[in-house]
Amino acid sequence: MTNLEETLKNVRVALSENDAKRALKLLKPFKKSLTSENSNNLNLKQVYAEAYLENGQLEKAYPILVSCCEIDPTGAIGGYDKFFTLGQIIGGKDGLNVMQKGIENVSSIKEMTQEHTNKIVSGLLSMIEIWMTDLCMEPNAESECEQLITNAMEISGESSPEAWLTLGSIRISQQRFKDATIAFTQAWKYFEIKKNEAGKAALDNGAPTHEEYAEMLQPLSSLAKMCMEVGLYDIALKVENAIKDIDEDNLEGYYLEGFTNYLICKVEIFKQQNPDIDLSPENIYEFNQHIQEIPLQLENEAIAEPLQEARVALSFANKLGDNVDSNDEVANELISGTKALLGEIGGVVSDEELQQLRKGVPVDGEIDEEIEIEYLSEEDGN
Repeated sequence: MTNLEETLKNVRVALSENDAKRALKLLKPFKKSLTSENSNNLNLKQVYAEAYLENGQLEKAYPILVSCCEIDPTGAIGGYDKFFTLGQIIGGKDGLNVMQKGIENVSSIKEMTQEHTNKIVSGLLSMIEIWMTDLCMEPNAESECEQLITNAMEISGESSPEAWLTLGSIRISQQRFKDATIAFTQAWKYFEIKKNEAGKAALDNGAPTHEEYAEMLQPLSSLAKMCMEVGLYDIALKVENAIKDIDEDNLEGYYLEGFTNYLICKVEIFKQQNPDIDLSPENIYEFNQHIQEIPLQLENEAIAEPLQEARVALSFANKLGDNVDSNDEVANELISGTKALLGEIGGVVSDEELQQLRKGVPVDGEIDEEIEIEYLSEEDGN
């Protein structure tokens, strides 16, 4: 094995462990060679691009990805992912063209596997995202989204959770909220199946499926948020529990769980104050726009359970925030939101209370001063 081959092997290990900085450090000796003796080395360039992307350096990944697509225009050598990644980076109509090229490359395969089908569906959904963002003002944006989601549904046999999630998002943009709830319910159905199958495969093969699990975190978080928008709180809580199953220290998962229970409290108070109003996906969506106008009644027995669940989940999020990188804008925004919500619902749950919740009673009447996050994040029945 050559020095480069050994390096690439170690880099892939680092990337699998989400350590992009170590990956780039390992690759650094070969950086200059990208424009000389390794200018056509597809393996090196693709790994370099992946490392830059994982480290959030899109501007450095971009020219390398362009080069990779030129070296391997059909994707037959190094795979098809680079076309979809590059298309997302470029965005707009040019990005759509690159993604379409990737889909055509995959579609040309004679013997299609489920993995190939998934790549095509993922590409179609990425194209929808561009139409709903970069090109949302185009007169044909809605019709293009409808055609693309129809194609994605047909290709996936209507069993892709990501496709159902995207369909629900489209329906919200069209203010077809009831149809959106149907789509999100289906999305959770197929996400649950996907998660369970991944878990079964891990048991059967005796190997972890961390990468497959990790890939589900972002769409599951999106699904939880969408469910909250249309009042599917029960499903949102199930989704958030799934997030904790996958990553027991997931900050956003705990925040979303706390926020879902917070919304449940607000809705219950609203229903008490307005008993003649029948809440529906349509007016729940509008209700969310005015949520701050409804004051919480902390002593109201009707919300005691969801209020406590909100405090517990947000207390976990607050504790996880102790280890957040000060430069992580997303995480710090979540922590800021967590603290604001805790201030409204009665404050953080103490470590003593958290330990009692998990163990029932203190051991020997004493409580450990330091509660491990890993221990605290265990949920009953998970």
